[in-house]
Amino acid sequence: MSGGDLTQTLWDLAISQRWFSGRSGRPLRVDLGDWAAEPTPSTPGLRPGFLVVGFDDGHEETYLIPLLWPLDGDPSDATDDAGILLDLLRADAPGFERLAEIPDDLPARRFTGEQSNTSIFYGEALLAKVFRRIEPGSNIDVELHRELRGSAVVAELYGSWNVDGTDLAVFLEALHEPTDGYDLACRFASEGRDFSEHATALGSALGTVHRILAEKLGTGSVPGADIAAGFRSRLETVASEFAELRPFVPAAERVFDEVADAQVEVQRVHGDCHLGQVLLTGGHWIYVDFEGEPLKSLEERRRPDSPLRDVAGMLRSFGYARAAGDADDDWLTACRRAFLTGYGLDPDRTEPLLAGYETDKAGYEVAYEARYRPHLIRVPLDFLSTLPEGA
Repeated sequence: MSGGDLTQTLWDLAISQRWFSGRSGRPLRVDLGDWAAEPTPSTPGLRPGFLVVGFDDGHEETYLIPLLWPLDGDPSDATDDAGILLDLLRADAPGFERLAEIPDDLPARRFTGEQSNTSIFYGEALLAKVFRRIEPGSNIDVELHRELRGSAVVAELYGSWNVDGTDLAVFLEALHEPTDGYDLACRFASEGRDFSEHATALGSALGTVHRILAEKLGTGSVPGADIAAGFRSRLETVASEFAELRPFVPAAERVFDEVADAQVEVQRVHGDCHLGQVLLTGGHWIYVDFEGEPLKSLEERRRPDSPLRDVAGMLRSFGYARAAGDADDDWLTACRRAFLTGYGLDPDRTEPLLAGYETDKAGYEVAYEARYRPHLIRVPLDFLSTLPEGA
């Protein structure tokens, strides 16, 4: 197959997939990586295909399609016959790094609900996540799972697929009958059931994540003035577009003023922490999806930040669960206090930096809800209405 034919073939394949967000662009070329396994007369080979998409503003995006390639025939997406990926990990094939023993006889089943990546279950034991939009360098999800191995608060890492320093897939422990944290919190809220025990456990687990990442990857510090400036810039941007936020700008700015004179300790964090990023399995909580906010660049997502950003994200998520379940203020207050206690913070003590991060997050939510879910804009606005009035 010629280069032009392959480019068109992979474009046609990608255009119908949920993970492909490059539809407004045009196919430029396909770059082929090294063979992980070369084809033989009896078995197809595997090599990564990178579909490069160009856009009118000049930027390019790269999408991975792992190619199952017969010796005589056209290639296909290997995730449609995904057993080969686990076979290559088990065999320590080029580019595959195995970190634990792989059980035998695990049937492959592609998850049909994927969005930005492709997930493949291997029996009840393993899960592979094939990254689709590729940026050069190690993937943050792989990177942080590697550091958190053995912590019991993340799924165990079995291995990865890496080509020329860029992660293409990760192999993780498959969690047994997992329950989504947001769904569970909403159900408790709607039934008027106390969620405090779970909130305490979630706080404790996040504290473990942060402690290990600080120990393994180190910490640093940044001037609070820099963080406050970022808060203010985002606030001004949202307020300039969405009138709903403007009445709360003075109160938010006073919250940010309390941050400016501090020196803030920073480290690697989850970066996109909320109830949808935790799963209850076997009676304990597991944090998942450490890739950070998807709209940020890889450099931004890897940048150290205060762990209170993650804490604030979870606190805001409790507010959404309360609203979805139509629970009362006492339910939310109990969740917040329990989570902070589990994390190791005194819920009766004012934390100006935490207040800054939560206010910053609420400002972002105003913009998001106004654009995509107007019926939920009251959730961040209700929080912002609780900010102290000025003297």
